[in-house]
Amino acid sequence: MLISKPDPAKKQRILADIQQFVWEQTGEEIGVIASQAYFDFFEEKLASYYYNAGITAAKKAWEVQNARLEEEWYALEVPVK
Repeated sequence: MLISKPDPAKKQRILADIQQFVWEQTGEEIGVIASQAYFDFFEEKLASYYYNAGITAAKKAWEVQNARLEEEWYALEVPVK
């Protein structure tokens, strides 16, 4: 799988977002270690699901575009007499 890891600055922002989310949902304040555990869990369990969904969507878009191009190729043909 070709999922890239976020750069350190983005990862810090994600961890802060996780901390904020847990606070808003539960009223519990968590630290960096706990937010890293949440991040690792979501990355392990959900990343491949969203990656595969993205691949499926890209494949569908490619198929639609390919069908359009194929129609255009046929439109360019000159009838044989």
